[in-house]
Amino acid sequence: MKLNYAIILLLASPSLFGDENSILGVVRLDGPAPKRAPIPLTPESRKLYKNPPLSEEAIVGPKGGVANVFVYVKKGLAAGKTYASPEKAGLLDQQKSMFRPRVQGVLVGQDFLMRNSDPVIHNVRSLSEENRPFNIGQPAKSPDRKKVFKESEGPIEMRCDFHPWMRAYLFVMEHPFYAVTGEDGHFEIKNLPDGVYTLAIWHETFGQQEKEITVRSNPLKGLAFTYNSKE
Repeated sequence: MKLNYAIILLLASPSLFGDENSILGVVRLDGPAPKRAPIPLTPESRKLYKNPPLSEEAIVGPKGGVANVFVYVKKGLAAGKTYASPEKAGLLDQQKSMFRPRVQGVLVGQDFLMRNSDPVIHNVRSLSEENRPFNIGQPAKSPDRKKVFKESEGPIEMRCDFHPWMRAYLFVMEHPFYAVTGEDGHFEIKNLPDGVYTLAIWHETFGQQEKEITVRSNPLKGLAFTYNSKE
């Protein structure tokens, strides 16, 4: 399947309006969605399920909404402005031999925890480039491990070598203006100052796109991104 462009539409629907200078939008797939096949689990992971879970490389809802798309402001923010790291840590949890969440963002300097909630052994191996790669073993239900990323980077692929289907993607950001689409493809970015920005999207299967947008407190505008697929 080849995906080569996205259509970005400005919508005037009141349902897409949020708080002042928030952006509410949706990412959809136009065309047939990739088939989600059952994951070939290892024997110890199979015990965690009644039925094997489906692959998560491309989750598309009944109305075409695309889940796990990372949406972020790529350009346009004031140069030199810094943002305090949240007190709440980011968390990558290993649940039923799957990484949760599959896609997320943290700020530079924010604590990032890795947890094994399973009764089986896992590891977290990062394929980072700007930050030092790591490979952390986590026995069953072992204490959380913590990392702090000092450089912006993304996506950083995370893998479990014991279970090759396990993948997660982390973006280390310099600002908080990002979001991840939910199961219905919707997203929200809050408190973005007035200005002209490049808004970008990234998906592990459908690729990345970007578009210049203008944010004004009145009127508020929502965005719709549409990936186009061909089999």
